[in-house]
Amino acid sequence: MSDETLGRRLAGELPRYTAPAALRQRIAASARPRPARPAWLAPTLSALATAALLILFVIPRMPHTTPADAVNRLVGAVVAEHTRVLLWGARRPDIVPLAAEEAGIRLARAFVGDERLRFLAAEPVYLDWRRGIALHYRDVEGHDVTYVAIPAPGMPVPDRNRVDIQMPDRVARPALIRSGGFATWFWKQGDLACFIVSDRVAESDLPAFKEYFVRMRGATEPQAF
Repeated sequence: MSDETLGRRLAGELPRYTAPAALRQRIAASARPRPARPAWLAPTLSALATAALLILFVIPRMPHTTPADAVNRLVGAVVAEHTRVLLWGARRPDIVPLAAEEAGIRLARAFVGDERLRFLAAEPVYLDWRRGIALHYRDVEGHDVTYVAIPAPGMPVPDRNRVDIQMPDRVARPALIRSGGFATWFWKQGDLACFIVSDRVAESDLPAFKEYFVRMRGATEPQAF
């Protein structure tokens, strides 16, 4: 029997069954061509995957930035004011009471200079959004020295920078901060932040700079109004 004859017999003699509707739908769906994926989809998915990787693994390990340290920012402002005086000179003559009144600070007493430090001038200043007073001096070696008092309630003195200095009646512990080629003593008197700035930054200058602190700190008593 030929293949053609066998095929006719099978077609005529075997029973036929109708396929379920669900099966016909699945077969028809599989035969239809699938829609093309949009060209933008792959780059978008890749970008999303990269962003997820950064959020989960990279960003948590990056060093966190912190707000600028308030003490260093204020020291920088004081150093900038000292530098301005070096370049342009003080804005006022040496009228300490008037300058203190304009600054909103009362000076119960002030260091007016001696054989080592010559008093030059006093002026109100406005630093880091704070009104204060600056007293300017020059030592016998030609170094300019600036004393500044500014209201700064709640601002701490950094312990890591403290230096012991023997005063006539006690040991003071101001912070020594070097910045921009200048050295600065920083300490608190009540709610006032007090500074002494000079270009004496070398270790060999430290004894003289300590002496300036003793003279100015001992003879100057600022008070906020």
